[in-house]
Parts: sequence; C-alpha cells; structure tokens
Amino acid sequence: MEKEVFDNEMKVEKKKLTKFSMIAYGLGDLASQFVWTFVGTYLTVFYTDIVGLAPVAVSMIMLVARLWDGINEPMMGMIAERTRSKFGRFRPYIAFGSPFLALFSVLTFTGPFGNGTAGIIWAAVIYIIAGMIYTLVNIPYGALAAVMSENANERNQLNAWRSVGMNVGMIIVNSLSSFIMLAFSDGSKVATGRGYFMTALIYAVISIPLFFAVFVTSREVVQPMKNEKKIPFRTTIKNVVGNKYLMIVFLIMILQMTAFMGRIAVTTFYVIYCLGAFTLIALLMTIPSIGGAVCSLAIVPLVKRFGKRNVLMVSLVLQGIGLLVVYFADFDNLPMIIAGHVIFGLFNMGFPISLSLVADSVDYQELKSGVRTDGTAYATYGLATKIGNALGAAVGIMLLHSFGYQANMEQTAATKNGINLVVNLLPAILFFLAAAACLLWNLSDKDTDDIREQLDRKRERTSE
Repeated sequence: MEKEVFDNEMKVEKKKLTKFSMIAYGLGDLASQFVWTFVGTYLTVFYTDIVGLAPVAVSMIMLVARLWDGINEPMMGMIAERTRSKFGRFRPYIAFGSPFLALFSVLTFTGPFGNGTAGIIWAAVIYIIAGMIYTLVNIPYGALAAVMSENANERNQLNAWRSVGMNVGMIIVNSLSSFIMLAFSDGSKVATGRGYFMTALIYAVISIPLFFAVFVTSREVVQPMKNEKKIPFRTTIKNVVGNKYLMIVFLIMILQMTAFMGRIAVTTFYVIYCLGAFTLIALLMTIPSIGGAVCSLAIVPLVKRFGKRNVLMVSLVLQGIGLLVVYFADFDNLPMIIAGHVIFGLFNMGFPISLSLVADSVDYQELKSGVRTDGTAYATYGLATKIGNALGAAVGIMLLHSFGYQANMEQTAATKNGINLVVNLLPAILFFLAAAACLLWNLSDKDTDDIREQLDRKRERTSE
C-alpha cells in the first residue's frame, strides 16, 4: 500500500514543470530565430543582390531543398523517436547538432565561386545541408514539449513560452540585423556581403549556449508504452499518414507557415523597393514580433475559455485582415502600413496553438493504435515551416521576376504593385484559408483530456 502511494506521488511529481524549465524551453526557439530567421529573411536577397544569382536559380535551389525535406524530415522524426540514450530520445540531438547548425548558417552567407554554375552548386549544397541540420536539431526540440508533460495546460504553457522565444528572437533579429549589417558594410547605404556574413556569425555564436540550456533543463518524462517488438518504419508512416487530426494540423500549418514564413522571405524586397528605405526593415519586421510575444502570454487563458481551435481560427482571420490593411495602403502612407503590421502582429498567436494540436493528435493516435509517433509527428511542423519558407521564397521570387523585378535597380510602378501583391495580398488569402481549414478539427479540448486520461490508465497497466 505504501509503495502504491509512493508510486502515485512520483507520477504526480514527474508531471509538474517549474516556470524556470518552461522559460528555458522557450530559449530553443529563440536560438532558432538567430540562425534560421536571419537565413529566411535575408538569404534570397543575398543570393540575388550580393552573389548575383538569377531569380530562377534561387527559386530552384529553394524548391530542390524542400523536395529533399519531404524525405529528410520524416526520416529524422523516426530516427529520433527510436533513439535510446542516457539523455533521452530527443535531447542529444539538440546538444550535439546545434554547433553544426550554427556553422552552416554562417556558410550560407558566403559565395566563394560567384554566380556561375559552381556558385549555384555551392549555394544549393550549403543551403540543403544547413536545412538538414536544422531538421536534426529542431524536430527533436519540437517533440520535447509533448514528452516533458502529459498535462494539457503545461503543454500549452510550454508552447506559449516557445512562441515568446520565437517572437523575441524575431524582434532581435529584425530590429538589429539591418544596423549590424550596415556597421560591417564600410559605410555603404545597403548591406554588403561582409555585412551579411558578420551578422550571421554573431547570431550563430549566440545560438549555441541557448540550445545547450534547453538540453540541460529539459526532462523527458512521457515514454512510449512498452512494446516487445520494434516498430517498423512503414508502421510509423502508416500511423502518421493515417492520423486524420495530424493531417488536418499539417494542412493548417502549411497554409499558415506559407503565409507567415514565406512572407518573411520576400518582405525585404517590399521594404527596399516599394518603401525605399533599407532601415525600415527593422521597424516593420519588429512590430509583428513584439505583438506576437505579448499576445503569446495571453494564449493560455484564452484557450481555457474558448478552446484551442476557436482561438487559432480567429487569430488567423485577424492576421489576414492586418495584411489587407497593409496591401491597400499607399507606399507613402507609413502610419497605415504600421497600423496593418500592428494588427498582424497582435494576433500572431497561432504557432503555439498549432503545436498543442500536434500533441493532441499524437495522443489520439497512440490511443487508437498503441504507437506513439512524437518525433515523426513533429516533423510535420518542421516540414511545414520549411515548405512555407521555400514556397514564399521560390514562388515569390518567380512572381517578382514575372512582374519585371531587376536587382539593384529602381522598379517600375507595375513591379512595385506586384511586389505588394506577393508580400501582402497572397499571404492574407492563405491566412483566411488556414482559418477555414480549422473547421475540419472536431476534437474538443474535453475530448483530448479524456484521451490523455485513458492513456494514463493504459500506461499504469502496462507498467505493472
């Protein structure tokens, strides 16, 4: 009897997370922004305006990288969830992969072979390797939230702090990058190659201890149910693809990420060529991140009252409205442009909710099939992020080319209008479509709580 009470107390204790561990978890996304937001925001313009690569070549590099990610991301998820080590299934990849991620994020901002065939090959190889290492680190990092706690409220808080880390990282990167780049550009009014390289180097160095802090403070307390047989890869894939709720979240995230991350990849063109001021990048890219950081702290009470799906759906609609305000503003109407970015930023709260829905879908599939697919399921988040970034960059660059864009030149009125359409109108439409896709999710928060209770009972039986 005493042993049973002790075991129950240990289970309760194991599920409790301290505020410190939640905040520390958010440092992982802060680190990711230092390396990947800078890449996502500035790499396309670096390729076209500094290295001199043709827009078609840049577009193909992005698309080829994403086609590989379609294979690479699920593989990494399956490898991670099958890993057994004294550090857990996911934490080792964060500790040992982050230095290589930092290195290759810097190498992406080099062009030692110019803009010929060798230069294109160099850019493609380095970018693809950087993306693979990002996957190696961030798929395990994303999966951690679902295994650090079984408590829905704690998971929401973990993902809220992750969102805070993401937005704080974006605030820092977007507010400081243009000034850091100019400081290393020898008095030029626009960033030079040296400016891009040195800024990437500074961010890379900062990211490593932040990732290591996640490794040190995180604990994996949720383990798969005991299974005598090893689960084959095809079974994992079958469970992921057959998980209808995971596929719904994947659809929502593809639309959401293409709108958000894809827009980041081409916003610099809008600021430089439509608004005519390189340093405005700091202001307009920072406003949404500040709003997102502030509103991320309001997610938990909002979700408690209105439910995850409903809060996500409304936030997506309002983000789309904010971008419509920007789209219809004249290029010299800075107050209206800022107002649109404020609306867009205040409701930038969809990412932590999407991540919580991924955790819910993993629990749903485990109850249904007995197979837990944390790593592979969270690969969908990483894949959606990269697809969104790549589609925004690849398709965006191709559209800009079709509108007559030419690097380092004054653009025509038609080209400026085309840039505005790509950067603001198309993402707004995608946000509205993502909101509509939320209607497919019909699991209530009470349903997901019941699923977790059933899983707890099954784990207790299998551990006896």
